Amino acid sequence: TSSTTTAASSSRTTSEELIPRSILFGNPENTSPILSPDGKYLAYLAPSPDGVLNIFIRDLQSDKSNGSNDKKNDRMITNEPKRAIRSVSWAYDSQTVLYMNDFDGDENFHLFAVDATTIPDGENGEFPTPRDLTPGENIKAQTILLNYRYPDEILIGTNGRNPKVFDMYRCFYKTGELVLDTINPGDVIGWKVEDESFEVRGAVARNEVDSSSTVRIRKSADLINNDSGSNETEWRDVFHFPYGEEGGLLSFCPDNGETGYITSSLGRETTALLKVDLETGETIEEIFSNDKCNVGGVTLDKDTKEVRAITYNYARTERVFFDKELEKDYEFLKANAPIPDAEVGVVSRTLDETKWVISYYQSDGPTSYYVYDKSPGRNDNEKETSTPSLTPLFVSNPKLLPYKFAPMEDVRITARDGLELVGYLTRAVEKGSGT
Repeated sequence: TSSTTTAASSSRTTSEELIPRSILFGNPENTSPILSPDGKYLAYLAPSPDGVLNIFIRDLQSDKSNGSNDKKNDRMITNEPKRAIRSVSWAYDSQTVLYMNDFDGDENFHLFAVDATTIPDGENGEFPTPRDLTPGENIKAQTILLNYRYPDEILIGTNGRNPKVFDMYRCFYKTGELVLDTINPGDVIGWKVEDESFEVRGAVARNEVDSSSTVRIRKSADLINNDSGSNETEWRDVFHFPYGEEGGLLSFCPDNGETGYITSSLGRETTALLKVDLETGETIEEIFSNDKCNVGGVTLDKDTKEVRAITYNYARTERVFFDKELEKDYEFLKANAPIPDAEVGVVSRTLDETKWVISYYQSDGPTSYYVYDKSPGRNDNEKETSTPSLTPLFVSNPKLLPYKFAPMEDVRITARDGLELVGYLTRAVEKGSGT
């Protein structure tokens, strides 16, 4: 049956007392929840007993409450004593957790892997041993790319060869083997991968003289099976964005990279989402644009690469749906929101997309996290049902709950030239008004 439970922890705050700075500006108690691809585990960041953000794991198979507020059986699997972990993700084996961290604040961030399923004797202070996948002094890692079709591989950008630029390496994270995959010629600041081959076929280059950017494309990264006379592996400049213009390659389409999606502000005031020919650079179709603001997030089908939804933010986050089923999901999540007018966000999905972690953001209180389960279940009469459920997980900072906040409003102001400006207003709460 559908179960939308408004947890006591997600109710609005009520106290008019001053909020201590340590609570207002302190670390969240729960953040970055992410489901394992198979949906059996949940990883999230929370403070250790010493107050440092570390990674915790919840076994959703053994948790009878299906991921609700009870954290007593959750396990801390990292033990960073000084530097808070700020990001966490799963490898596609659904056993390995990946995270970035540096060494005592030197900002040389490395990629680490830790086994989330091994349960050491935590009572004796033991934790799974993290493995440094990008070892070496003064090494920095960035641009971590994963692909469910290649569950044992990761593409990682590091400056191991040249401290000034980031090449792409193929990492076989179970063994730790790191193989140089794509060499940075010196001006590339970002990379794009064609999903079906998991090859680096797109690059973004920055011109240091005029601050323009160029999108480069190659048809293949397979240097072994392309002879020296072939131009399949050569980089070609396809799109150019002068200083002041915005745009870039979003994704390749599943046609061996013949077409793809880009965002572009060329010839317009805001960015549009375009389907383009990656050989000629010509526009095949304008998918979406908004005269008032840029295109925001784009949700693509992981297999067909069809556009499912687009977000944009003129004053608040809004969505345009191209997938009716996805639209129904968001309608359900909005209709069953525990807090009126909260902004719905999808934080994580399982590989089969039957379970999601949902965030409900509000301007006058902490963010609430819920598990949205679309998988078939059984109702009170033990009959199978496909009705989705929404179960409270936790709130980001429960210490904020006893305090009262004023909500933020978006306002429109007409400028002297007649154009509209977006602003945000927080009104002082009058004592006893309740608003």
